[in-house]
Amino acid sequence: MPATLTVLVQEDHSFYYRNETDDWVGFNHELIDTMQRHLAVPVEIKRFTSQEALIQAFAAGQGDIMCPAIALNRASPDPALLAASEHQRFPTLRMKVSDEEDFVWVLRRELSDAAALLKDWLHTTRSQLVVANLYSKYFAHLGLLNKFDLVMLKSRYRRDFPRYRALFEEAGRRYDVDPLFLAAMSYQESHWDPTATSYTGVRGLMMLTQDTAAAVGVTDRADPRQSVLGGTKYLTQIMKQIDDEVGRPDDNYYALAAYNVGLGHVQDAQEIVKRGGEDHTLWSNLRDALPLLSKPAYYTTLKYGKARGQEPVRYVDSIRNYYSLLSQLETKDDR
Repeated sequence: MPATLTVLVQEDHSFYYRNETDDWVGFNHELIDTMQRHLAVPVEIKRFTSQEALIQAFAAGQGDIMCPAIALNRASPDPALLAASEHQRFPTLRMKVSDEEDFVWVLRRELSDAAALLKDWLHTTRSQLVVANLYSKYFAHLGLLNKFDLVMLKSRYRRDFPRYRALFEEAGRRYDVDPLFLAAMSYQESHWDPTATSYTGVRGLMMLTQDTAAAVGVTDRADPRQSVLGGTKYLTQIMKQIDDEVGRPDDNYYALAAYNVGLGHVQDAQEIVKRGGEDHTLWSNLRDALPLLSKPAYYTTLKYGKARGQEPVRYVDSIRNYYSLLSQLETKDDR
């Protein structure tokens, strides 16, 4: 294996992209980071704006691993990219992300040993959870979570949820919030991992920033009870600031979006809806407006400026889906 792996990636607004805070994010970005830690080998990234440029660079020997921004449907013939790769006998890594789709990486022939190591790793339960979590994070907004996501949620529902159920119930009683709603929110934030830490520095079951933690009296963000109570307190503070004319359940979705991106940006998105002559109290309209916060034509005219508007949409969609799935699991357990 070379001293440094050169990874070629295709830029795409789900697989690999720069967000509005100029950080690189995306499914492939996070999975490459995980792979780098697993192999303990430094990684050099080369980015391409098109699949054609990516393929040409890989064919010219400019990289060790190629990460295209494609999903392979098992019911359809392989796309030309994969067919050409397999014809030249390049090792490929397939990652199951749903019942119908795989994502794929292509490796140069000299990395057959690395391919074997990565294939073994991708078949472990831990790596499958990583892939499932990343898939739900970056693609859940495309529709209801699939059966693979449900399998992963079921696993953690049995393994992890019992140890935190009482905390969600306590926070729910104290702040008059549905405990299962809080559980779904926490699953989206940390997948019920109290040690979770993001690249932006948020931590804990409810992924609080240092400033938010201090504002709600949390002294240890990794403490499960403090995190759940503090995160719920912060959420209810936001709920009280949502326009009174926003009805239920839309006000819950507004509050979730504000928890993720900030209340000011939610208010800016409402202003976009108003300017378009639509009802600013409906989540369906706000959901369409939030992604516009990343476009100069809009954010330069608004009070709070530029924001990663697509992320709160994904965030709310995911929590709604997790809440639905958790409700189904709770109903089955009550039978």
